[in-house]
Amino acid sequence: MLLNDARLFHVNVNCSDLERSRRFYTEGIGLEIGARTAPEMAQPGAAFGLDRARWDASILLGPRGYDGGAVDLLQWHEPAPVGAPPSRLFETGFQRLGLRVPDLDAALVRVGDLGGAVWSEPVTHTVPAGGEIRITMVNDPDGTAIELIEGGAAALSFVAITCADLERSLDFYSALGLREVARYPSEKANGGQLHVDGAVAMDEIVLTAPGRGDVLFILVGFRVPLCERKSARAANTLGMWRAAFLIPDVDKAVTELARLDVATISAPVDMAMGPGLPILRFVCFRGPDDEVVELIEQPAL
Repeated sequence: MLLNDARLFHVNVNCSDLERSRRFYTEGIGLEIGARTAPEMAQPGAAFGLDRARWDASILLGPRGYDGGAVDLLQWHEPAPVGAPPSRLFETGFQRLGLRVPDLDAALVRVGDLGGAVWSEPVTHTVPAGGEIRITMVNDPDGTAIELIEGGAAALSFVAITCADLERSLDFYSALGLREVARYPSEKANGGQLHVDGAVAMDEIVLTAPGRGDVLFILVGFRVPLCERKSARAANTLGMWRAAFLIPDVDKAVTELARLDVATISAPVDMAMGPGLPILRFVCFRGPDDEVVELIEQPAL
Protein backbone atom coordinates (compact mmCIF):
# COMPACT_ATOMS: atom_id res chain seq x y z
CA MET A 1 0.00 0.00 0.00
CA LEU A 2 1.14 3.54 -0.76
CA LEU A 3 0.65 4.79 2.81
CA ASN A 4 1.84 1.61 4.49
CA ASP A 5 2.86 2.51 8.08
CA ALA A 6 1.98 6.19 7.44
CA ARG A 7 0.10 8.34 9.94
CA LEU A 8 -1.66 11.66 9.52
CA PHE A 9 0.96 14.08 10.79
CA HIS A 10 -0.50 17.56 10.47
CA VAL A 11 -3.25 19.68 8.95
CA ASN A 12 -2.23 23.01 7.45
CA VAL A 13 -4.33 26.09 8.27
CA ASN A 14 -3.43 29.31 6.45
CA CYS A 15 -4.04 32.52 8.37
CA SER A 16 -3.81 36.26 7.67
CA ASP A 17 -2.24 37.25 11.01
CA LEU A 18 -0.05 34.59 12.60
CA GLU A 19 0.18 36.21 16.03
CA ARG A 20 -3.60 36.64 16.29
CA SER A 21 -4.33 33.09 15.15
CA ARG A 22 -1.59 31.63 17.31
CA ARG A 23 -3.21 33.18 20.38
CA PHE A 24 -6.57 31.75 19.30
CA TYR A 25 -5.25 28.19 19.02
CA THR A 26 -2.98 28.30 22.08
CA GLU A 27 -4.78 30.52 24.60
CA GLY A 28 -8.25 29.79 23.24
CA ILE A 29 -8.08 26.09 22.42
CA GLY A 30 -5.08 25.01 24.51
CA LEU A 31 -2.63 23.72 21.90
CA GLU A 32 1.09 24.27 22.49
CA ILE A 33 3.79 25.59 20.17
CA GLY A 34 6.18 22.83 19.15
CA ALA A 35 8.28 24.56 16.52
CA ARG A 36 8.47 27.55 14.22
CA THR A 37 9.10 27.06 10.49
CA ALA A 38 10.22 30.32 8.89
CA PRO A 39 12.66 29.99 5.99
CA GLU A 40 15.00 32.98 5.80
CA MET A 41 14.68 33.33 2.03
CA ALA A 42 12.03 32.60 -0.57
CA GLN A 43 12.37 29.23 -2.30
CA PRO A 44 10.96 27.85 -5.56
CA GLY A 45 7.29 27.14 -4.88
CA ALA A 46 6.56 24.43 -7.47
CA ALA A 47 5.64 21.89 -4.78
CA PHE A 48 2.71 24.14 -3.86
CA GLY A 49 1.86 25.19 -7.41
CA LEU A 50 3.42 28.62 -6.77
CA ASP A 51 6.31 30.54 -8.33
CA ARG A 52 7.95 31.35 -5.00
CA ALA A 53 7.33 30.32 -1.40
CA ARG A 54 8.17 32.05 1.87
CA TRP A 55 6.16 31.75 5.06
CA ASP A 56 6.14 31.96 8.83
CA ALA A 57 4.40 29.13 10.67
CA SER A 58 3.85 27.63 14.10
CA ILE A 59 3.51 23.87 14.56
CA LEU A 60 0.88 23.45 17.27
CA LEU A 61 0.73 20.24 19.29
CA GLY A 62 -1.38 18.32 21.77
CA PRO A 63 -0.21 16.38 24.84
CA ARG A 64 1.52 13.62 22.81
CA GLY A 65 3.71 16.11 20.98
CA TYR A 66 4.96 15.02 17.57
CA ASP A 67 3.66 11.49 18.19
CA GLY A 68 0.14 12.95 18.00
CA GLY A 69 -1.34 15.22 15.36
CA ALA A 70 -0.32 18.82 14.74
CA VAL A 71 -1.85 21.97 13.29
CA ASP A 72 0.52 23.70 10.85
CA LEU A 73 -0.65 27.29 11.36
CA LEU A 74 0.91 29.26 8.52
CA GLN A 75 0.99 32.85 7.28
CA TRP A 76 2.19 33.30 3.71
CA HIS A 77 4.60 36.14 2.92
CA GLU A 78 5.47 35.29 -0.69
CA PRO A 79 2.85 35.26 -2.08
CA ALA A 80 0.56 37.09 0.33
CA PRO A 81 -2.57 35.34 1.65
CA VAL A 82 -5.67 35.52 -0.55
CA GLY A 83 -9.33 34.51 -0.46
CA ALA A 84 -11.24 33.06 2.46
CA PRO A 85 -12.13 29.66 3.94
CA PRO A 86 -15.25 27.97 2.53
CA SER A 87 -18.34 29.81 3.73
CA ARG A 88 -20.61 26.72 3.66
CA LEU A 89 -19.87 23.23 4.94
CA PHE A 90 -21.44 21.65 1.85
CA GLU A 91 -18.80 23.14 -0.47
CA THR A 92 -16.40 20.48 -1.72
CA GLY A 93 -12.89 20.23 -0.30
CA PHE A 94 -11.58 20.56 3.24
CA GLN A 95 -14.64 21.20 5.39
CA ARG A 96 -13.86 21.41 9.10
CA LEU A 97 -11.15 20.76 11.64
CA GLY A 98 -11.91 18.67 14.74
CA LEU A 99 -10.23 19.76 17.98
CA ARG A 100 -10.61 18.28 21.46
CA VAL A 101 -10.86 20.55 24.51
CA PRO A 102 -11.09 19.57 28.19
CA ASP A 103 -13.84 22.11 29.04
CA LEU A 104 -16.13 23.08 26.17
CA ASP A 105 -17.92 25.93 27.96
CA ALA A 106 -14.67 27.60 29.00
CA ALA A 107 -13.26 27.20 25.49
CA LEU A 108 -16.32 28.89 23.96
CA VAL A 109 -15.78 31.96 26.12
CA ARG A 110 -12.15 32.19 25.03
CA VAL A 111 -13.03 31.64 21.35
CA GLY A 112 -15.17 34.77 21.35
CA ASP A 113 -12.59 36.80 23.24
CA LEU A 114 -9.80 35.86 20.80
CA GLY A 115 -11.40 36.77 17.50
CA GLY A 116 -13.40 33.65 16.68
CA ALA A 117 -17.15 33.07 16.56
CA VAL A 118 -19.41 30.45 18.13
CA TRP A 119 -22.05 29.05 15.79
CA SER A 120 -24.52 27.66 18.34
CA GLU A 121 -25.02 26.31 21.82
CA PRO A 122 -23.30 22.94 22.48
CA VAL A 123 -25.23 19.80 21.61
CA THR A 124 -24.93 16.34 23.14
CA HIS A 125 -24.45 13.34 20.85
CA THR A 126 -24.83 9.69 21.74
CA VAL A 127 -21.95 7.73 20.24
CA PRO A 128 -22.51 4.24 18.76
CA ALA A 129 -20.02 2.61 21.14
CA GLY A 130 -21.95 4.02 24.10
CA GLY A 131 -21.70 7.21 26.09
CA GLU A 132 -22.21 10.81 25.12
CA ILE A 133 -20.08 13.70 23.88
CA ARG A 134 -20.70 17.44 23.77
CA ILE A 135 -19.74 19.29 20.61
CA THR A 136 -20.27 22.60 18.89
CA MET A 137 -19.08 24.47 15.82
CA VAL A 138 -16.94 27.60 15.91
CA ASN A 139 -14.58 29.35 13.55
CA ASP A 140 -11.10 30.83 13.96
CA PRO A 141 -10.36 34.53 13.31
CA ASP A 142 -10.12 33.95 9.53
CA GLY A 143 -13.31 31.87 9.35
CA THR A 144 -11.88 28.33 9.29
CA ALA A 145 -14.63 25.98 10.53
CA ILE A 146 -13.78 24.02 13.69
CA GLU A 147 -15.75 21.37 15.55
CA LEU A 148 -14.91 21.45 19.25
CA ILE A 149 -15.29 18.14 21.09
CA GLU A 150 -15.32 18.02 24.87
CA GLY A 151 -13.09 15.43 26.48
CA GLY A 152 -9.37 15.08 27.11
CA ALA A 153 -6.51 17.51 26.72
CA ALA A 154 -6.49 19.94 23.79
CA ALA A 155 -5.48 18.08 20.63
CA LEU A 156 -6.17 17.66 16.93
CA SER A 157 -8.84 14.98 16.49
CA PHE A 158 -9.77 14.88 12.79
CA VAL A 159 -9.95 16.66 9.46
CA ALA A 160 -13.11 16.39 7.34
CA ILE A 161 -13.56 16.70 3.57
CA THR A 162 -16.84 17.37 1.77
CA CYS A 163 -17.05 15.04 -1.23
CA ALA A 164 -19.03 15.42 -4.46
CA ASP A 165 -19.13 11.61 -4.76
CA LEU A 166 -18.65 9.92 -1.40
CA GLU A 167 -18.01 6.41 -2.74
CA ARG A 168 -15.53 7.68 -5.32
CA SER A 169 -13.57 9.44 -2.58
CA LEU A 170 -13.71 6.33 -0.40
CA ASP A 171 -12.31 4.25 -3.28
CA PHE A 172 -9.52 6.81 -3.82
CA TYR A 173 -8.35 6.89 -0.21
CA SER A 174 -8.81 3.15 0.24
CA ALA A 175 -6.46 2.63 -2.73
CA LEU A 176 -3.90 4.78 -0.92
CA GLY A 177 -4.16 2.54 2.12
CA LEU A 178 -6.59 4.32 4.46
CA ARG A 179 -9.10 2.04 6.19
CA GLU A 180 -12.77 2.65 6.97
CA VAL A 181 -13.51 2.27 10.69
CA ALA A 182 -17.00 3.79 11.02
CA ARG A 183 -19.89 5.24 9.04
CA TYR A 184 -22.42 7.72 10.43
CA PRO A 185 -25.60 8.81 8.60
CA SER A 186 -27.37 11.82 10.11
CA GLU A 187 -30.44 13.92 9.41
CA LYS A 188 -31.47 17.19 11.02
CA ALA A 189 -34.65 19.16 10.40
CA ASN A 190 -32.76 22.34 11.28
CA GLY A 191 -29.17 22.76 10.11
CA GLY A 192 -28.59 26.06 11.89
CA GLN A 193 -25.78 24.60 14.00
CA LEU A 194 -23.91 24.00 10.72
CA HIS A 195 -24.80 27.40 9.21
CA VAL A 196 -27.19 25.67 6.82
CA ASP A 197 -30.68 27.07 6.22
CA GLY A 198 -33.26 24.31 6.47
CA ALA A 199 -32.82 20.56 6.73
CA VAL A 200 -29.51 18.68 6.54
CA ALA A 201 -28.94 15.05 5.61
CA MET A 202 -25.39 13.73 5.29
CA ASP A 203 -23.21 10.65 5.60
CA GLU A 204 -19.76 10.59 7.21
CA ILE A 205 -17.16 7.88 6.66
CA VAL A 206 -14.33 7.78 9.21
CA LEU A 207 -10.94 6.57 7.97
CA THR A 208 -7.69 5.84 9.72
CA ALA A 209 -4.19 5.65 8.25
CA PRO A 210 -2.36 2.28 8.13
CA GLY A 211 0.11 3.56 10.72
CA ARG A 212 -2.78 4.46 13.00
CA GLY A 213 -1.99 7.66 14.89
CA ASP A 214 -4.28 10.00 16.78
CA VAL A 215 -5.86 11.89 13.87
CA LEU A 216 -8.80 10.63 11.82
CA PHE A 217 -9.70 11.41 8.21
CA ILE A 218 -13.46 11.94 7.65
CA LEU A 219 -15.22 11.95 4.27
CA VAL A 220 -18.56 13.77 4.21
CA GLY A 221 -21.31 13.39 1.62
CA PHE A 222 -24.38 15.66 1.62
CA ARG A 223 -27.79 14.43 0.51
CA VAL A 224 -29.57 17.62 1.62
CA PRO A 225 -28.57 20.20 0.55
CA LEU A 226 -26.63 18.89 -2.41
CA CYS A 227 -22.96 19.75 -2.18
CA GLU A 228 -21.52 22.57 -4.25
CA ARG A 229 -18.52 21.74 -6.41
CA LYS A 230 -15.76 24.34 -6.01
CA SER A 231 -12.61 24.85 -8.06
CA ALA A 232 -9.14 24.10 -6.72
CA ARG A 233 -7.85 26.54 -4.11
CA ALA A 234 -4.39 28.10 -4.36
CA ALA A 235 -1.82 27.15 -1.70
CA ASN A 236 -1.88 30.65 -0.19
CA THR A 237 -5.69 30.74 0.22
CA LEU A 238 -6.89 31.30 3.77
CA GLY A 239 -8.19 28.21 5.57
CA MET A 240 -7.17 24.57 5.32
CA TRP A 241 -5.12 23.65 2.24
CA ARG A 242 -3.33 20.34 2.88
CA ALA A 243 -3.24 17.32 5.15
CA ALA A 244 0.21 15.78 5.57
CA PHE A 245 1.13 12.13 6.08
CA LEU A 246 4.54 11.09 7.40
CA ILE A 247 6.06 8.28 5.30
CA PRO A 248 9.46 6.54 5.06
CA ASP A 249 10.24 7.07 1.34
CA VAL A 250 8.77 9.83 -0.85
CA ASP A 251 10.30 8.61 -4.12
CA LYS A 252 8.84 5.15 -3.65
CA ALA A 253 5.46 6.74 -2.89
CA VAL A 254 5.56 8.80 -6.10
CA THR A 255 6.16 5.62 -8.09
CA GLU A 256 3.11 4.08 -6.45
CA LEU A 257 1.04 7.21 -7.14
CA ALA A 258 1.94 6.94 -10.82
CA ARG A 259 0.78 3.33 -10.81
CA LEU A 260 -2.56 4.57 -9.44
CA ASP A 261 -2.70 7.32 -12.12
CA VAL A 262 -2.48 10.06 -9.49
CA ALA A 263 -0.54 13.09 -10.69
CA THR A 264 1.59 15.09 -8.25
CA ILE A 265 1.68 18.88 -8.23
CA SER A 266 5.45 18.69 -8.79
CA ALA A 267 8.29 16.23 -8.51
CA PRO A 268 9.46 15.61 -4.90
CA VAL A 269 11.30 18.63 -3.51
CA ASP A 270 13.73 19.40 -0.69
CA MET A 271 12.88 22.62 1.14
CA ALA A 272 14.41 24.50 4.04
CA MET A 273 12.11 24.92 7.02
CA GLY A 274 14.13 27.55 8.84
CA PRO A 275 17.14 27.93 11.15
CA GLY A 276 17.96 24.83 13.19
CA LEU A 277 15.41 22.62 11.42
CA PRO A 278 16.08 19.75 9.01
CA ILE A 279 15.51 20.00 5.28
CA LEU A 280 12.21 18.29 4.46
CA ARG A 281 11.60 16.20 1.37
CA PHE A 282 7.95 16.05 0.33
CA VAL A 283 5.46 15.96 -2.51
CA CYS A 284 1.83 17.11 -2.84
CA PHE A 285 -1.10 15.83 -4.90
CA ARG A 286 -4.82 16.52 -5.11
CA GLY A 287 -7.66 14.26 -4.05
CA PRO A 288 -10.98 13.82 -5.89
CA ASP A 289 -12.35 17.17 -4.67
CA ASP A 290 -9.09 19.10 -5.15
CA GLU A 291 -8.15 18.80 -1.49
CA VAL A 292 -4.36 18.56 -1.20
CA VAL A 293 -2.52 15.66 0.38
CA GLU A 294 1.14 16.07 1.31
CA LEU A 295 3.57 13.18 1.78
CA ILE A 296 6.54 14.07 3.99
CA GLU A 297 9.56 11.82 4.18
CA GLN A 298 10.53 11.09 7.77
CA PRO A 299 13.72 13.13 8.31
CA ALA A 300 16.80 11.39 9.66
CA LEU A 301 17.33 12.14 13.35
